[in-house]
Amino acid sequence: MGKLKIFIKFKIKEGHVEDYLASKREMVQKSQAEEGCISYTLNAVKDQPDVVALLEIWKDEEALELHKNSEHFKTLLPLGKEFVDGVISSDIFTEYEL
Repeated sequence: MGKLKIFIKFKIKEGHVEDYLASKREMVQKSQAEEGCISYTLNAVKDQPDVVALLEIWKDEEALELHKNSEHFKTLLPLGKEFVDGVISSDIFTEYEL
């Protein structure tokens, strides 16, 4: 199997995007520092000011499992949930090796 890519779009409560981003800063930084992390970013969605897209790219399934079992994942993931109105979409992709 190739790289794993996770794409999640969150609907953020009106006027709280900056609050949400601030609450996720440490999670993003610690995740980016993990050995199997290729990319871990929060992104603006064009023409949707209250939507934030999370894009994660992991070396492989093992790297993702290590991330999900990390201390920072368990303690920091819940931060910011008070700013989220819901999940618009959530997908996991496996990259084809061509």
